[in-house]
Amino acid sequence: MKKLINRHIKAILFDMDGVVVDSEKLYSQSENKLLNQYGVKFSDADWLQIKGCTEKQFYDLIYSKFDISISRNQLMIKGREFLKEIFTQKLNYMNGFLKLHTIIKKKYKLALVTSTGKELVQHINQILSIENKFDLIITSHDTDLHKPNPKPYLMAMENFKLNANQCIVIEDSIQGIKAGQAAGCKVIALEGSLEKKFLKDADHIIENLLDILNNC
Repeated sequence: MKKLINRHIKAILFDMDGVVVDSEKLYSQSENKLLNQYGVKFSDADWLQIKGCTEKQFYDLIYSKFDISISRNQLMIKGREFLKEIFTQKLNYMNGFLKLHTIIKKKYKLALVTSTGKELVQHINQILSIENKFDLIITSHDTDLHKPNPKPYLMAMENFKLNANQCIVIEDSIQGIKAGQAAGCKVIALEGSLEKKFLKDADHIIENLLDILNNC
């Protein structure tokens, strides 16, 4: 099998939700709880669209398609409360991440590049001490443009003073794959948040994070 990470790679750039932390199902539970209160029903296409998106993009979609009685700011506050509650109760690292991290931290620079906002990332850090696992963290508050735009990944490379061919991206969403490739990086897609057929544009597809260890 062709190696997923070649000898030129100096940094690994991780998406967070569904890659580092096992949060995607918790987002779905929280978002369903929130939207059901106001009679909002997302289509399968809507759910696919919001995978890997920012909080702003999520609420842009809601208010562009549905007539909701509550103000946008109030709905966002309530949504964050739901997320923090369920994260506190159930959030954990993705299967295989801690073992992978123990090995790769000795060899590569590690960045967390997420569409999640700073407030929620800080809450996740209180639960899992996630900031200790990365040399660099970029949240949605750090860039004016977000995935699928490449700017978050370009910012990570600029911070590390590395070129695209020296970095590899690990993602789980269509938006993230587009962002990583637009930044010029090879992208490894992790199955789970989406079915394999939706990840076909990635350079490699893996079923488990530990698959990386067998091929680097």
